[in-house]
Amino acid sequence: MTRLFAFIFAFLLLAVPRAFAADPFTVRGIKVDATAPTAIEAQIQAMATGQVEAANVLLNRLTLEQERAVKPLPILTPEIVAPLIRALEPSQERRSSNRYLGQITVAFNPSQVQSFLQANDLTMVSSQASERLVIVRETGLRGSSGLQATFSDPRLSHALTPLQVASVEDVQFLSASPSDDELRAIASKYRLNQVLIIEPNGTVTDVSVDTGERNSFYISPSAPEPALGEGVPTIPDARGVETGLSAGFADRIIARLESDWKQASAVVASEVVTSAVSVLYTSHADWIALQDAINTAAQIKGARLDALSKDGALMTISYGGDIDRLANELRFKGVRVEQDPRLGLVFRRS
Repeated sequence: MTRLFAFIFAFLLLAVPRAFAADPFTVRGIKVDATAPTAIEAQIQAMATGQVEAANVLLNRLTLEQERAVKPLPILTPEIVAPLIRALEPSQERRSSNRYLGQITVAFNPSQVQSFLQANDLTMVSSQASERLVIVRETGLRGSSGLQATFSDPRLSHALTPLQVASVEDVQFLSASPSDDELRAIASKYRLNQVLIIEPNGTVTDVSVDTGERNSFYISPSAPEPALGEGVPTIPDARGVETGLSAGFADRIIARLESDWKQASAVVASEVVTSAVSVLYTSHADWIALQDAINTAAQIKGARLDALSKDGALMTISYGGDIDRLANELRFKGVRVEQDPRLGLVFRRS
């Protein structure tokens, strides 16, 4: 008990007063609640349970469901989870003589998590897609304030498929069936190239404003449990009534997007391909963005800069899987992959 007590408060000391950066190794909004003979014991118990729950959320986020079905993760305990954590931040704390409740945000150590998953023979997918602009729709074409708040939940920013919500005012200017030009204009305002249209009836449409490609799927707005497994806060709906329904709806949409993203970006091929690539840009900002996309792509296992000029770079990359899979991942990061008759493989900003 004493060792666990010391472990918990060591990480409380590491916590910072500001929110953690929106990286996929951070899990927010885990509710903790425990009762014990004393308030201190209740806090120790609540923290230990919450850290294990956060670890389960994280490992489900970063691994492939089909792999977990064949090679299940070991049952997590506080002792197993402890080495994986780099910081912890409590919030909304309340105490009585024998009870502790609140929420915790847990930041995990990427290298330790990777080592843990490798030891359990599981693929880790930690590359994030570029942000999508969320357009919340309702009858009358006005943004639903309840859903607006739900999709603005800071928990969702740590997903592999992070979201940014368009303002109610901007959504009001869209037509009933927005054209590619309308979506391109609103996405440009937020400097994004992917739009997610959310209908309260459960229809979700994912749109690439670069290509006009649209993919639709259905998520039940009224399923009882959140898909991500995180503690779901109660959020006031448009009438001011607290409900966990909208939060669960958002979690289920994120879970679907993450599943599709992991399938698209995970390296499952045993062969690694090495290729020269011309990286073309028109500004320093473009070059920085391209570097970031290449360095964070899950399928690119290595990248070497061979030559650099004012408008282009020659690189050698090693990647797993075929070029179509790599192109699909980079497309979500705002990079277009082309085959040029003269230059060969080319990367440029979308």
